[in-house]
Amino acid sequence: MLNQQHPLLSTIDSYIEPLLKRVLQTKRLGVCCGLIKLDSVSSSCNKSKNDCFKLSIPYAGEHLVWSVLFDSQYPEMGPDFIFNDQSFLADPDINTLSTWIPSLTKWNPNDIDALLNVLSELLLYYKEHQLHLLGKQGDRLQFEYSTLVGETEISREDIEVIMLPLGTKPTEARFLIRIVMDYSRLPPRINKSQNDEAMLIIMFYGPDWNRIIPQLYLSKTLEDIFGGPESLHIPPFPSSKYLMDYVPEVKKFIDEKIHNVVQSFESRKSFITVLIVSQRGSILEYDAIEFNWISMLLEHRDFHFLIHFHLPSTFPKEKPQITLQSVYHMTSQGTLYKEVLDDTPYSPRWQIILMVDKLLTYIMENAVQKFQANSMKNRF
Repeated sequence: MLNQQHPLLSTIDSYIEPLLKRVLQTKRLGVCCGLIKLDSVSSSCNKSKNDCFKLSIPYAGEHLVWSVLFDSQYPEMGPDFIFNDQSFLADPDINTLSTWIPSLTKWNPNDIDALLNVLSELLLYYKEHQLHLLGKQGDRLQFEYSTLVGETEISREDIEVIMLPLGTKPTEARFLIRIVMDYSRLPPRINKSQNDEAMLIIMFYGPDWNRIIPQLYLSKTLEDIFGGPESLHIPPFPSSKYLMDYVPEVKKFIDEKIHNVVQSFESRKSFITVLIVSQRGSILEYDAIEFNWISMLLEHRDFHFLIHFHLPSTFPKEKPQITLQSVYHMTSQGTLYKEVLDDTPYSPRWQIILMVDKLLTYIMENAVQKFQANSMKNRF
């Protein structure tokens, strides 16, 4: 399967291939949850199999492009590297390598994780390199980082920083912060991702680093359950505020989103449960996972009809959509005639039992006869 996803793997030297495959299978190397990509391959000695390649590694909202250079004639030797950031390890000494990248200085050609270990150590050292560059840009950025780590629950392992553009005088300082939350509280989902994650990117600009742009990125299923991108307006970040104050605000914002989702789920579940109990012989089908809808067959004076309740993700703040559907009459398009009820009585403050009772009473006493007449009038 991996060879199909990465067709270039089949062109790699047989000694190097398992080392590279292990890297490409890794779902996270740093803070970002994302696969490392194989960009291109080449041969160091014009052999039929390649022993050099470029990797694209997610880091701080960017992709680091690192060239990995093996010599297939001497497989026991570890790889060399060329980094797209020329300020990184431009002239490394053995002490630095032994301290920060021991898996390279003690290269073990029989360890399938050998290359992965080296890349992990290089990425950690790259983060230290970027922190060093950040510290040279004045007090503001250094204060932001030290207080974020020292005064909040955010750990060093959940932060990546990068000064951009790479290798020149920086005009942007970027912080990538993983917001660790208890997503296990969220209700079951049909399309649940294995990785519910929130990433906060803070970009500092300007001569005094006082122009600040925050952006929140969520995994797709997390974004969907919170109501889509339009519902994720995080608080602004004025220049008078600091990360140690702002990041807890964003965590509180996400926590409130989780709370609202849980409350809506429990309300939808209660609504459908009340219908099942009170109309047990009439239920046709319902959503037993997310409790977003339920369909039932009712009868009024020998007229049978379907009711479809669709509960929005913001229920009970937003009222249910109620659709009546005929079991007798077809439209000219060949579908069963149906109408959406607009003027149903509703208050989000009602208890669920009262809400269900009022809606059913309105349907049976006010809506059915009009719907029956309309369905006969519009029949094909």
